[in-house]
Amino acid sequence: MNTATKFPLTNLELADMGGLERPIYFPASFEEYWEVLAEAEYRTDYYDHQIIATMSYESDLHSLFATKLTTIFGNIFTDNPAFRVYNSNRPVYIADCPGTDTGVFNADGMVVAFPAEKYEYSPGMSAEMTPVLLVEVLSKSTRDYDFGTKLPCYKKIPSLRQILFVEQNKPGVLVIERTGPNQWTETALNNPDDVFLVNDRPVALREIYADVY
Repeated sequence: MNTATKFPLTNLELADMGGLERPIYFPASFEEYWEVLAEAEYRTDYYDHQIIATMSYESDLHSLFATKLTTIFGNIFTDNPAFRVYNSNRPVYIADCPGTDTGVFNADGMVVAFPAEKYEYSPGMSAEMTPVLLVEVLSKSTRDYDFGTKLPCYKKIPSLRQILFVEQNKPGVLVIERTGPNQWTETALNNPDDVFLVNDRPVALREIYADVY
């Protein structure tokens, strides 16, 4: 199949379809998703037999916070070879998303513990299956998608311990932590001195939002 005849592949094509304002959905097979993932300039997810184009352009704040968080996690896990920190270009595969059978998503940050399990679609094309921490930087265009679609799927990952939703337009972090096989707690933080733990290391909101707000 020539994906160029069926799906937009460039950021400009996607922007012309409204990809700056909201996620764009294309009915597609699982095989078509991997072909588009390999060729498209923009980030793509897969859920409920649809390719979901989530970002044709990354704002400066979104990029800034994603980079800040990757740096913070890198410092936390730098001397621990049992963990690896990834940015937003590494997908996670979920076998049993609610309402469908398979989901593949790109979080804005991810920490994986070793030994890790991977889903391999073909040689050189794979996705993580066992993250312990996932991060989403919230934006107006993707907030409903992050909470309505991604979050229920993320909670189905057995290895996952922590999910962070980070506001970019004001200080605020929603910390979601696993307390049992199907139990989670949510803690909303919005003061600069509020602190949450990542691998037993305290992270203050002040550290995330320094020099921004």
